[in-house]
Amino acid sequence: MGKKQRDAKVMKNGVGSGRLAWTWILLAVATAVCVSVGACALLLPDRAPALLGSSGEVTTAPASVQEYSGNQQVTVVPTISSERDLLGNANGTVTADWSAGGLTSGKGAYKVNDRVVVALNTATPLYRDLKTGDKGDDVLALNNELSRLGYNSVAGSDTYWWATSDGWRQLMNDNGNPSDGTLTLADTMWIPENVVAVDEWTATTGSMVTGGMAIGKIPGALTKLTVKNGTAAGQDRSISMYGIDGTLPAGSTEITDSEFLRGVSASETFQSMDIQTKKAGLDATVALKEPLRVLRVPAGAVFGIDGGHGCIVPKSKNSSNTPVKVTIIGSELGVSLVQTQDVDASAVTSVEIGSGINGLSCK
Repeated sequence: MGKKQRDAKVMKNGVGSGRLAWTWILLAVATAVCVSVGACALLLPDRAPALLGSSGEVTTAPASVQEYSGNQQVTVVPTISSERDLLGNANGTVTADWSAGGLTSGKGAYKVNDRVVVALNTATPLYRDLKTGDKGDDVLALNNELSRLGYNSVAGSDTYWWATSDGWRQLMNDNGNPSDGTLTLADTMWIPENVVAVDEWTATTGSMVTGGMAIGKIPGALTKLTVKNGTAAGQDRSISMYGIDGTLPAGSTEITDSEFLRGVSASETFQSMDIQTKKAGLDATVALKEPLRVLRVPAGAVFGIDGGHGCIVPKSKNSSNTPVKVTIIGSELGVSLVQTQDVDASAVTSVEIGSGINGLSCK
Protein backbone atom coordinates (compact mmCIF):
# COMPACT_ATOMS: atom_id res chain seq x y z
CA MET A 1 0.00 0.00 0.00
CA GLY A 2 1.33 3.43 -0.87
CA LYS A 3 1.85 6.21 1.59
CA LYS A 4 -1.11 8.20 0.28
CA GLN A 5 -3.45 5.29 0.69
CA ARG A 6 -2.30 4.69 4.28
CA ASP A 7 -2.82 8.34 5.15
CA ALA A 8 -6.30 8.29 3.66
CA LYS A 9 -7.26 5.27 5.70
CA VAL A 10 -6.01 6.82 8.93
CA MET A 11 -8.00 9.98 8.25
CA LYS A 12 -11.14 7.97 7.54
CA ASN A 13 -10.81 6.00 10.79
CA GLY A 14 -10.27 9.22 12.69
CA VAL A 15 -13.39 10.80 11.31
CA GLY A 16 -15.44 7.69 12.11
CA SER A 17 -14.14 7.61 15.69
CA GLY A 18 -14.96 11.27 16.10
CA ARG A 19 -18.52 10.78 14.90
CA LEU A 20 -19.04 7.86 17.30
CA ALA A 21 -17.75 9.89 20.22
CA TRP A 22 -20.15 12.76 19.47
CA THR A 23 -23.04 10.32 19.24
CA TRP A 24 -22.37 8.99 22.74
CA ILE A 25 -22.03 12.49 24.11
CA LEU A 26 -25.43 13.50 22.69
CA LEU A 27 -27.07 10.36 24.13
CA ALA A 28 -25.64 11.09 27.57
CA VAL A 29 -26.93 14.69 27.49
CA ALA A 30 -30.43 13.56 26.40
CA THR A 31 -30.57 10.97 29.19
CA ALA A 32 -29.54 13.53 31.80
CA VAL A 33 -32.24 15.93 30.58
CA CYS A 34 -34.94 13.23 30.76
CA VAL A 35 -33.92 12.20 34.26
CA SER A 36 -34.01 15.82 35.39
CA VAL A 37 -37.42 16.44 33.86
CA GLY A 38 -38.79 13.25 35.45
CA ALA A 39 -37.49 14.25 38.86
CA CYS A 40 -39.02 17.68 38.53
CA ALA A 41 -42.32 16.14 37.48
CA LEU A 42 -42.38 14.11 40.68
CA LEU A 43 -41.90 17.26 42.75
CA LEU A 44 -44.59 19.30 40.99
CA PRO A 45 -48.20 19.15 42.31
CA ASP A 46 -50.74 17.10 40.31
CA ARG A 47 -53.00 18.97 37.95
CA ALA A 48 -56.30 17.27 37.19
CA PRO A 49 -57.55 17.58 33.64
CA ALA A 50 -60.36 20.06 33.24
CA LEU A 51 -62.85 17.26 32.44
CA LEU A 52 -62.01 15.51 35.75
CA GLY A 53 -62.35 18.57 37.97
CA SER A 54 -64.78 18.55 40.93
CA SER A 55 -68.42 19.44 40.10
CA GLY A 56 -70.79 21.62 42.11
CA GLU A 57 -73.07 20.09 44.80
CA VAL A 58 -76.46 18.76 43.69
CA THR A 59 -79.05 20.43 45.92
CA THR A 60 -82.30 19.48 44.17
CA ALA A 61 -83.84 16.26 42.89
CA PRO A 62 -86.92 15.58 40.78
CA ALA A 63 -90.26 14.62 42.36
CA SER A 64 -93.28 12.99 40.74
CA VAL A 65 -96.85 11.91 41.56
CA GLN A 66 -97.99 8.27 41.38
CA GLU A 67 -100.75 5.91 42.50
CA TYR A 68 -99.84 3.72 45.48
CA SER A 69 -101.73 0.53 46.34
CA GLY A 70 -99.47 -0.61 49.17
CA ASN A 71 -99.50 -4.18 47.85
CA GLN A 72 -96.93 -6.25 49.77
CA GLN A 73 -96.14 -9.74 51.02
CA VAL A 74 -96.18 -10.06 54.80
CA THR A 75 -95.77 -12.72 57.46
CA VAL A 76 -98.58 -13.10 59.99
CA VAL A 77 -98.13 -14.85 63.32
CA PRO A 78 -101.17 -16.80 64.57
CA THR A 79 -102.46 -16.88 68.13
CA ILE A 80 -103.95 -20.31 68.84
CA SER A 81 -105.96 -20.98 71.98
CA SER A 82 -105.49 -24.01 74.18
CA GLU A 83 -107.85 -26.95 73.78
CA ARG A 84 -110.87 -26.93 76.11
CA ASP A 85 -113.18 -29.49 77.66
CA LEU A 86 -116.86 -29.61 76.70
CA LEU A 87 -119.09 -30.32 79.69
CA GLY A 88 -122.54 -31.85 79.54
CA ASN A 89 -125.42 -31.07 81.94
CA ALA A 90 -127.70 -34.05 81.33
CA ASN A 91 -127.80 -37.44 83.09
CA GLY A 92 -128.77 -40.65 81.34
CA THR A 93 -128.28 -42.63 78.17
CA VAL A 94 -127.25 -41.01 74.89
CA THR A 95 -129.90 -41.87 72.31
CA ALA A 96 -128.60 -39.79 69.38
CA ASP A 97 -125.34 -38.03 68.49
CA TRP A 98 -124.86 -35.19 65.95
CA SER A 99 -121.36 -34.08 66.94
CA ALA A 100 -119.48 -35.41 63.89
CA GLY A 101 -119.95 -32.22 61.87
CA GLY A 102 -119.12 -29.93 64.81
CA LEU A 103 -121.48 -28.03 67.07
CA THR A 104 -123.48 -24.91 66.18
CA SER A 105 -125.17 -22.59 68.64
CA GLY A 106 -128.95 -23.10 68.65
CA LYS A 107 -128.71 -26.62 67.17
CA GLY A 108 -128.92 -30.06 68.79
CA ALA A 109 -125.62 -31.64 69.85
CA TYR A 110 -126.90 -35.01 71.10
CA LYS A 111 -129.91 -36.62 72.79
CA VAL A 112 -130.09 -37.94 76.34
CA ASN A 113 -133.07 -40.11 77.29
CA ASP A 114 -134.63 -39.04 73.97
CA ARG A 115 -134.48 -35.30 74.80
CA VAL A 116 -132.33 -33.00 72.67
CA VAL A 117 -129.39 -31.18 74.27
CA VAL A 118 -128.93 -27.86 72.44
CA ALA A 119 -125.48 -26.28 72.02
CA LEU A 120 -125.54 -22.62 73.03
CA ASN A 121 -122.91 -19.91 72.75
CA THR A 122 -123.58 -17.25 75.39
CA ALA A 123 -121.18 -14.58 76.65
CA THR A 124 -121.75 -15.95 80.16
CA PRO A 125 -122.12 -19.75 80.41
CA LEU A 126 -125.54 -20.85 81.69
CA TYR A 127 -125.27 -22.49 85.12
CA ARG A 128 -128.87 -22.72 86.46
CA ASP A 129 -132.49 -23.25 85.46
CA LEU A 130 -134.22 -19.98 84.47
CA LYS A 131 -137.81 -18.74 84.53
CA THR A 132 -139.74 -15.50 84.06
CA GLY A 133 -138.58 -12.81 86.50
CA ASP A 134 -135.03 -14.13 87.00
CA LYS A 135 -132.20 -11.62 86.60
CA GLY A 136 -128.45 -11.85 86.06
CA ASP A 137 -125.58 -11.76 83.59
CA ASP A 138 -126.52 -15.25 82.40
CA VAL A 139 -130.02 -13.96 81.53
CA LEU A 140 -128.49 -10.98 79.67
CA ALA A 141 -126.29 -13.38 77.67
CA LEU A 142 -129.32 -15.59 76.90
CA ASN A 143 -131.43 -12.63 75.70
CA ASN A 144 -128.61 -11.49 73.40
CA GLU A 145 -128.06 -14.95 71.91
CA LEU A 146 -131.77 -15.60 71.37
CA SER A 147 -131.95 -12.26 69.54
CA ARG A 148 -128.92 -13.12 67.38
CA LEU A 149 -130.52 -16.47 66.48
CA GLY A 150 -133.71 -14.68 65.42
CA TYR A 151 -135.96 -15.67 68.36
CA ASN A 152 -138.16 -13.48 70.52
CA SER A 153 -136.25 -11.88 73.41
CA VAL A 154 -135.24 -8.52 74.91
CA ALA A 155 -131.67 -7.94 73.72
CA GLY A 156 -129.58 -5.97 76.20
CA SER A 157 -131.82 -6.87 79.17
CA ASP A 158 -130.69 -8.93 82.17
CA THR A 159 -134.29 -9.91 82.99
CA TYR A 160 -136.06 -13.10 81.91
CA TRP A 161 -139.14 -11.43 80.44
CA TRP A 162 -142.22 -13.12 78.90
CA ALA A 163 -140.52 -12.43 75.52
CA THR A 164 -137.45 -14.37 76.69
CA SER A 165 -139.70 -17.23 77.79
CA ASP A 166 -141.45 -17.18 74.40
CA GLY A 167 -138.15 -17.15 72.51
CA TRP A 168 -136.84 -20.10 74.53
CA ARG A 169 -140.02 -22.05 73.89
CA GLN A 170 -139.63 -21.43 70.13
CA LEU A 171 -136.01 -22.59 70.20
CA MET A 172 -136.89 -25.79 72.08
CA ASN A 173 -139.80 -26.57 69.76
CA ASP A 174 -137.58 -26.09 66.68
CA ASN A 175 -135.22 -28.71 68.11
CA GLY A 176 -138.01 -31.16 68.93
CA ASN A 177 -138.34 -30.51 72.67
CA PRO A 178 -141.76 -29.61 74.13
CA SER A 179 -141.36 -26.57 76.42
CA ASP A 180 -143.48 -24.14 78.45
CA GLY A 181 -140.78 -21.43 78.18
CA THR A 182 -138.87 -22.39 81.33
CA LEU A 183 -135.16 -23.01 80.69
CA THR A 184 -133.87 -26.31 82.07
CA LEU A 185 -130.07 -26.41 82.29
CA ALA A 186 -129.98 -30.10 81.30
CA ASP A 187 -131.35 -29.09 77.88
CA THR A 188 -128.26 -26.98 77.17
CA MET A 189 -124.55 -27.40 76.49
CA TRP A 190 -122.32 -24.32 76.49
CA ILE A 191 -119.88 -23.74 73.62
CA PRO A 192 -117.37 -20.83 73.47
CA GLU A 193 -118.04 -19.85 69.83
CA ASN A 194 -120.96 -19.90 67.43
CA VAL A 195 -119.49 -22.91 65.64
CA VAL A 196 -116.90 -25.32 67.07
CA ALA A 197 -115.21 -28.53 65.96
CA VAL A 198 -114.90 -31.30 68.55
CA ASP A 199 -112.25 -33.90 69.39
CA GLU A 200 -112.29 -36.89 71.73
CA TRP A 201 -116.10 -36.98 71.81
CA THR A 202 -117.40 -39.65 74.23
CA ALA A 203 -121.16 -38.97 74.24
CA THR A 204 -121.75 -41.53 71.53
CA THR A 205 -125.07 -43.32 71.06
CA GLY A 206 -125.60 -45.90 73.81
CA SER A 207 -123.10 -44.39 76.24
CA MET A 208 -123.97 -43.13 79.72
CA VAL A 209 -123.37 -39.48 80.63
CA THR A 210 -123.49 -37.55 83.89
CA GLY A 211 -124.01 -33.81 84.36
CA GLY A 212 -120.73 -31.98 84.86
CA MET A 213 -118.58 -34.58 83.10
CA ALA A 214 -116.34 -33.80 80.09
CA ILE A 215 -117.76 -35.44 76.99
CA GLY A 216 -115.43 -33.92 74.39
CA LYS A 217 -112.72 -31.36 73.66
CA ILE A 218 -112.53 -28.26 71.52
CA PRO A 219 -109.18 -28.21 69.68
CA GLY A 220 -107.08 -25.05 69.91
CA ALA A 221 -108.69 -22.38 67.76
CA LEU A 222 -107.17 -19.57 65.72
CA THR A 223 -108.09 -16.44 67.69
CA LYS A 224 -105.87 -13.77 66.14
CA LEU A 225 -103.39 -13.04 63.34
CA THR A 226 -100.69 -10.42 63.85
CA VAL A 227 -98.60 -8.91 61.04
CA LYS A 228 -94.97 -9.58 61.99
CA ASN A 229 -92.96 -6.33 62.31
CA GLY A 230 -95.97 -4.59 60.79
CA THR A 231 -96.78 -0.89 60.83
CA ALA A 232 -100.38 0.26 61.24
CA ALA A 233 -101.86 2.22 58.33
CA GLY A 234 -104.26 5.15 58.52
CA GLN A 235 -106.94 3.33 56.57
CA ASP A 236 -108.38 -0.17 56.19
CA ARG A 237 -106.31 -2.62 54.18
CA SER A 238 -107.38 -5.84 52.52
CA ILE A 239 -105.62 -9.04 53.53
CA SER A 240 -105.64 -12.29 51.61
CA MET A 241 -104.31 -15.73 52.48
CA TYR A 242 -105.13 -19.23 51.26
CA GLY A 243 -107.90 -17.82 49.05
CA ILE A 244 -109.64 -16.12 52.01
CA ASP A 245 -110.11 -12.33 51.90
CA GLY A 246 -110.54 -10.12 54.95
CA THR A 247 -109.87 -6.65 56.35
CA LEU A 248 -106.90 -5.41 58.34
CA PRO A 249 -108.45 -2.50 60.28
CA ALA A 250 -107.01 1.02 60.13
CA GLY A 251 -104.58 1.73 62.95
CA SER A 252 -104.00 -1.96 63.67
CA THR A 253 -101.68 -4.81 62.74
CA GLU A 254 -104.03 -7.48 64.12
CA ILE A 255 -106.95 -9.37 62.58
CA THR A 256 -109.53 -10.76 65.00
CA ASP A 257 -112.52 -11.08 62.65
CA SER A 258 -113.98 -14.49 63.54
CA GLU A 259 -115.34 -15.21 60.05
CA PHE A 260 -111.98 -14.56 58.39
CA LEU A 261 -110.11 -16.58 61.03
CA ARG A 262 -112.57 -19.44 60.64
CA GLY A 263 -112.04 -19.44 56.88
CA VAL A 264 -108.25 -19.53 57.27
CA SER A 265 -108.51 -22.32 59.86
CA ALA A 266 -110.67 -24.41 57.53
CA SER A 267 -108.34 -24.08 54.53
CA GLU A 268 -106.45 -27.18 53.42
CA THR A 269 -103.11 -25.36 53.61
CA PHE A 270 -103.62 -24.37 57.24
CA GLN A 271 -104.96 -27.79 58.19
CA SER A 272 -101.92 -29.52 56.68
CA MET A 273 -99.40 -27.59 58.81
CA ASP A 274 -98.10 -28.79 62.15
CA ILE A 275 -98.31 -26.44 65.12
CA GLN A 276 -94.63 -25.42 65.00
CA THR A 277 -94.87 -24.43 61.34
CA LYS A 278 -97.96 -22.35 62.09
CA LYS A 279 -96.30 -20.57 65.00
CA ALA A 280 -93.29 -19.69 62.80
CA GLY A 281 -95.55 -17.50 60.66
CA LEU A 282 -97.89 -17.69 57.68
CA ASP A 283 -97.71 -15.95 54.29
CA ALA A 284 -100.27 -13.29 53.43
CA THR A 285 -100.76 -10.33 51.09
CA VAL A 286 -101.98 -6.91 52.18
CA ALA A 287 -102.97 -3.89 50.09
CA LEU A 288 -104.80 -0.62 50.54
CA LYS A 289 -108.49 -0.94 49.80
CA GLU A 290 -108.39 2.39 47.97
CA PRO A 291 -105.14 3.42 46.15
CA LEU A 292 -103.56 6.68 47.28
CA ARG A 293 -102.14 9.54 45.22
CA VAL A 294 -98.63 10.07 46.60
CA LEU A 295 -95.53 12.15 45.89
CA ARG A 296 -92.39 10.19 45.01
CA VAL A 297 -89.21 11.84 46.38
CA PRO A 298 -85.65 10.71 47.27
CA ALA A 299 -85.48 9.29 50.78
CA GLY A 300 -82.83 11.92 51.63
CA ALA A 301 -85.31 14.72 50.90
CA VAL A 302 -87.42 13.81 53.95
CA PHE A 303 -86.12 15.21 57.25
CA GLY A 304 -87.34 15.73 60.80
CA ILE A 305 -88.94 12.27 60.74
CA ASP A 306 -91.12 11.53 63.77
CA GLY A 307 -92.98 8.23 63.48
CA GLY A 308 -94.83 8.31 60.16
CA HIS A 309 -94.41 12.05 59.61
CA GLY A 310 -91.67 14.39 58.41
CA CYS A 311 -90.99 17.37 56.13
CA ILE A 312 -89.76 18.15 52.63
CA VAL A 313 -88.79 21.42 50.94
CA PRO A 314 -90.59 21.63 47.58
CA LYS A 315 -89.06 23.52 44.66
CA SER A 316 -91.60 25.00 42.30
CA LYS A 317 -92.51 28.30 40.71
CA ASN A 318 -95.36 28.83 43.14
CA SER A 319 -93.67 27.67 46.36
CA SER A 320 -91.71 29.70 48.88
CA ASN A 321 -89.17 26.89 49.33
CA THR A 322 -90.08 26.44 52.98
CA PRO A 323 -90.54 23.08 54.81
CA VAL A 324 -93.85 21.32 54.16
CA LYS A 325 -95.18 18.58 56.42
CA VAL A 326 -95.76 15.16 54.88
CA THR A 327 -97.12 11.78 55.92
CA ILE A 328 -94.81 8.91 54.99
CA ILE A 329 -96.88 6.26 53.20
CA GLY A 330 -94.15 3.83 52.13
CA SER A 331 -90.68 3.44 50.63
CA GLU A 332 -89.06 1.75 47.63
CA LEU A 333 -85.28 1.37 47.18
CA GLY A 334 -84.08 4.79 48.31
CA VAL A 335 -87.36 6.52 47.48
CA SER A 336 -89.98 7.77 49.92
CA LEU A 337 -93.68 7.90 49.05
CA VAL A 338 -95.36 10.74 50.92
CA GLN A 339 -98.61 12.67 51.08
CA THR A 340 -98.21 16.43 51.35
CA GLN A 341 -100.14 18.61 53.76
CA ASP A 342 -101.46 22.01 52.64
CA VAL A 343 -99.65 21.72 49.29
CA ASP A 344 -100.89 20.33 45.97
CA ALA A 345 -98.56 17.40 45.24
CA SER A 346 -98.99 17.80 41.48
CA ALA A 347 -97.41 21.28 41.72
CA VAL A 348 -94.20 19.89 43.24
CA THR A 349 -91.69 19.16 40.48
CA SER A 350 -88.53 18.88 42.58
CA VAL A 351 -87.34 18.96 46.19
CA GLU A 352 -84.33 20.20 48.14
CA ILE A 353 -81.68 17.66 49.15
CA GLY A 354 -78.20 17.79 50.69
CA SER A 355 -77.02 20.99 52.34
CA GLY A 356 -80.21 22.72 51.22
CA ILE A 357 -82.10 21.10 54.09
CA ASN A 358 -79.34 20.99 56.70
CA GLY A 359 -80.37 22.70 59.90
CA LEU A 360 -84.01 23.12 58.87
CA SER A 361 -86.71 22.46 61.45
CA CYS A 362 -89.84 20.40 60.81
CA LYS A 363 -92.53 21.96 63.00
